[in-house]
Amino acid sequence: MPRTDRITPTAVVLVSRAWVVSEVASRGVDQQRQAALVDELVGYEPPRRNGLRNNFIFWLCALGAALLARAVGLPGWSGFVAALLIFGWIARELAVRALRWRLDQLLADARTED
Repeated sequence: MPRTDRITPTAVVLVSRAWVVSEVASRGVDQQRQAALVDELVGYEPPRRNGLRNNFIFWLCALGAALLARAVGLPGWSGFVAALLIFGWIARELAVRALRWRLDQLLADARTED
């Protein structure tokens, strides 16, 4: 696997191409089908819903964390950064879950075609 795969993002951005390659390889798929699955998953974007609500929740929590950090004597930016890291982690977990779901779908479709 080339080193650039580790820094090449997928359409989801939070997951690298190297992760997709290793996830598909762990499913025991033949080489020809594996390349097609990787290409499909790298370009896959899950449907986006509730964008305004999610944006509101993020900013409310991030500003609340900044205010909480100031209340306990820390710089406000440290609370904001902590909230940013937590939401980044949550977003990556959701992206991984969506890609695994899509991979399961593609593998199930391949089994029904056979």
